[in-house]
Amino acid sequence: MGNRRKSSPRFASLLLLAWLVASGGCESCLKRKPIATVPRLAYPSCGDEPLRASEELASGVLRSGPDMREQGVVERYTLTQRACLRIFTVRQEWSRQVTDVEVVYDEHYRPLRAWKRMAVPGFEQSTEDIRLYEFRGAHPTMVRRSSDGVESYQFEGGAPVAVVAPGRSLIGAWIRAGALEVGEVARGPVFDFRGLIERVEDGQLRRDADRQDATLGAVRVYTFYGRETVFADAHGDVVGDLAGLLEASQVPSPMPPRIPSSTPPDPIGTP
Repeated sequence: MGNRRKSSPRFASLLLLAWLVASGGCESCLKRKPIATVPRLAYPSCGDEPLRASEELASGVLRSGPDMREQGVVERYTLTQRACLRIFTVRQEWSRQVTDVEVVYDEHYRPLRAWKRMAVPGFEQSTEDIRLYEFRGAHPTMVRRSSDGVESYQFEGGAPVAVVAPGRSLIGAWIRAGALEVGEVARGPVFDFRGLIERVEDGQLRRDADRQDATLGAVRVYTFYGRETVFADAHGDVVGDLAGLLEASQVPSPMPPRIPSSTPPDPIGTP
């Protein structure tokens, strides 16, 4: 047999990150520019009003159904209210990547701040990537910490009206902000940080005709970017999508085991 070189965990994780970059596309790479530093703002508050204990507004678990191309995806989310703030947390687990997200909104569901941590399971120390996005200044900014060090970026445009993040549940905040009737459309700048290369673009959310889904029952239908469709209940909580994501309770196969992280999410103290 010829020589076969065994891949190291570090090499394997770098290959995976390269694949993730390629899959994220680069159509908007030039919309962010590196800068020396960005203003570091305090965690959002409500002025003199104390941030009392959180009140849960919504929570749920979504996972890939039998018809979804990517199997083994599990998404857990919680939406809470703290005084004037609405805080959305999401954890998306997949064998290739674990992502934690927190987005802080005002009472009208306009995004103020977002935080994202990505890592390849089992290789967190070499692949962890943490990003903090601020939307309260003249332009959106990002501070990123990775194995390459700390970097700062500024994006074109002003404050977004919505954000799109890993997972589908967070579209629920955009749905709640729009309060759309069937046929209505909400438009505005959208900050999309699902991939390793963020996008800032004019986007729209359209409410389509309600439907009776064979698995989920009666659902409201929302399409964003004109091509991606999610299903929601009457409260605006996402319960599935056209690609095959479903509420976990509607998937007959056993739930995949939880994927632990070496450290808990820390959206206030990192990066």
